Amino acid sequence: MSDAKRATSIALLIAAAVLGGIVFVTSAANLTGLAGLFGQADAQRASDEEAVATAEDLGQAFSSVAERVNPAVVQVRATKLSTGRRDPFSMFGGGGGGDQSGLGSGAFVSADGYVVTNNHVVEDADELSVVLFDGRELDAEVVGTDPFSDLAVLQVEGDDFPSVGFGDSDALRVGQWVLAFGSPLSEELSNTVTSGIISSLGRFSGSTDPRGRPTIANYIQTDAAVNPGNSGGPLVNLRGEIVGINSAIATRTGTYNGISFAIPSSIVRSTVEQIIDNGVVERGYLGISFREAPATLRRRNGVGPGAAVVAGVSEDSEGRTPASDAGLRVDDLITGIDGVTLTDNRQIVSLISNKRPGDAVEITYNRDGDERTARVTLGRRPSAEDISQANPNARPNRQREPARAPARAEVLGMTLQTVTPQTARQLGGNVQGVVVVDVERSSEAFRDANITPNMVITEVERQPVASVAEFEAALADVKRGDTFLLRVQAGRDASFLTALTKP
Repeated sequence: MSDAKRATSIALLIAAAVLGGIVFVTSAANLTGLAGLFGQADAQRASDEEAVATAEDLGQAFSSVAERVNPAVVQVRATKLSTGRRDPFSMFGGGGGGDQSGLGSGAFVSADGYVVTNNHVVEDADELSVVLFDGRELDAEVVGTDPFSDLAVLQVEGDDFPSVGFGDSDALRVGQWVLAFGSPLSEELSNTVTSGIISSLGRFSGSTDPRGRPTIANYIQTDAAVNPGNSGGPLVNLRGEIVGINSAIATRTGTYNGISFAIPSSIVRSTVEQIIDNGVVERGYLGISFREAPATLRRRNGVGPGAAVVAGVSEDSEGRTPASDAGLRVDDLITGIDGVTLTDNRQIVSLISNKRPGDAVEITYNRDGDERTARVTLGRRPSAEDISQANPNARPNRQREPARAPARAEVLGMTLQTVTPQTARQLGGNVQGVVVVDVERSSEAFRDANITPNMVITEVERQPVASVAEFEAALADVKRGDTFLLRVQAGRDASFLTALTKP
């Protein structure tokens, strides 16, 4: 073979080798990519399995809590013997014609037979029994009740009962898992367990119960399913500790609509301990009446939305005035208690009432724009009846005077009229000032100052005004753009401080 042909053959072999290498490398790369796809699928499968394992772990946690707590949960059966009369506020409802029964839930909180439940479950009952997890039905006696917190403690004879302890409701966080236990709707549904999360904390309802009695009204909100019959049952965390006692639902149908409320364990524990130790509950008392501070007054003094304005001073059950003795006055704006900044004025009730007589609290308040503190030694809370009678109605002036057309004025979005003796009697007292006949809904007076028709303005900038003319004269002394104070009487005895800005 010639040298030329040999060189050509070698070149062709080299070219073929190079091309073969390229094809090999390309094929290897493609195979490597395919292997990557297989790897991604394996990773996704592993991730899915991990998610399933996590869900199964949560389910196991629920089951473990249910197995630990359920033996301590009881069904409370209450019977009211027929008297032929109906109490519209009783949970038993109905009228005459036979005994009436009610259903609730509860939980053993000690091995010696003490059971916590709601006051409204047992109130008015003539006979009580509890049905245990093992099916036994035992007679129960009321150790003590506390309508103020809607809690009650029962006791059954015996010992060695399974019980559940208390957790720290103050450590709860929104989004945390909880389980609700109880007997919803029917005796046949005893020891039902539902799950949910903490939807919100510090929910405040009205300040009175259906019978008009004052209440703490500070609740944990959860979406765990709670229905009639669940009342008094425990709300527990994943450690199996009571963090609340189920008490109420928000509903338009009478059954569960996704919003349930529980009394925090911080209140439950203190109440239960006092009832077991003493049979009664003694609560601390600040010795004031208060209301939400109007937005205009808050802006004027530079305080937050939860501030409460002191509307009056009252005595405790021993005749002391704790807040007044510590320097607080009517019209002061309370902004915090023991370092807790108020986000809702109704927090005062729960923060103070969960303490005991003799406890000292630090009150942060604002007086005319200056922030101050006072250390108050709490008194003993009077009974609901004593509180309602603390401010007796003023005797109306019965003097008869000739009728006359009262002066009127339209100012700051309000229609004002001088209070005549006849108007004063209609308002239920001997009051002087200008009555708000009407107020525009878009005005600052209505929107931010909380002024509504039939209220009476008695002071402008802390000076009494007895007529429309005096009101207009006082207003003339206020500079445009300045915010000025008004004292307003709402009802026979209740008055509060508010503010308006002169345009």
